[in-house]
Amino acid sequence: MKRLQAAAAALLIACAGQAAARDGASADDDRVVARVDGAEITRADVAAYIVSLPEEVRSAPIGELWAPVLERLVNRELIVAAARADGIDRTDAFRTEMASIEAEVLSQLYMQAQVDAKLTDEALRRAYEEAVAAIGDGGLADEARARHILVGTEAEARAVSDRAGAGEDFAELARELSIGPSGADGGDLGWFREGDMVPEFEAAAFALAPGEVSGPVKSPFGWHVIKMEERRPGEPPGFAELERELRDQVARDAVLETLERLNAAADVEILAPGPAE
Repeated sequence: MKRLQAAAAALLIACAGQAAARDGASADDDRVVARVDGAEITRADVAAYIVSLPEEVRSAPIGELWAPVLERLVNRELIVAAARADGIDRTDAFRTEMASIEAEVLSQLYMQAQVDAKLTDEALRRAYEEAVAAIGDGGLADEARARHILVGTEAEARAVSDRAGAGEDFAELARELSIGPSGADGGDLGWFREGDMVPEFEAAAFALAPGEVSGPVKSPFGWHVIKMEERRPGEPPGFAELERELRDQVARDAVLETLERLNAAADVEILAPGPAE
């Protein structure tokens, strides 16, 4: 099973690269951007090369990648032409390498077809429903809507808490006194879940009932006074929030299922397992 999972991971990465190249396609892809002794290089060639780069490189702005990638493709055409002129394409070494490349391309195209067949809207919706069911009501973090006033010292926070406790409007106090960015909005933080805030703030906030105001609360940002406005049970994440993860899951399952099916139907003998050391 570990061998199948490792193979599945490798094939999934390859299939993802092909899918990314297709997703980025446009009607302008056939536009010729360079010629080398008559051999044409198109925008699609440049895009495919960029997709093949490591993620940290291909995430750079296209304006930074275009010139060096195009230069690399031009150089490749020059080298290929020189290699053909020297007859390298007629050597045994070349034929051996081409057989290996053929096997890789065939395996990728076959597995991509298996993934595409499984990656349907129905499969994604089913995966989403299973994910939500697995979370269950007990796995959903509570949500709260609170206001806070951020000040620089404990004494200031205690004075704010006293004024709020005496009946002054908390939102107006926030506009007057808070040094935090939410002060202009009356200290309103909107809805947040358990795990969204720093631990010190979160523990104090979720200890409050709706309408309650805290005493001074210290966090790395300073001193807070918190008013709990509303609380509600957590809701499961929406489909859009999980869609990318679901696509990866369905694709991964499709690759693994295909490998299991092919292995079960074949007579596979491992004649040289790895050494003990």
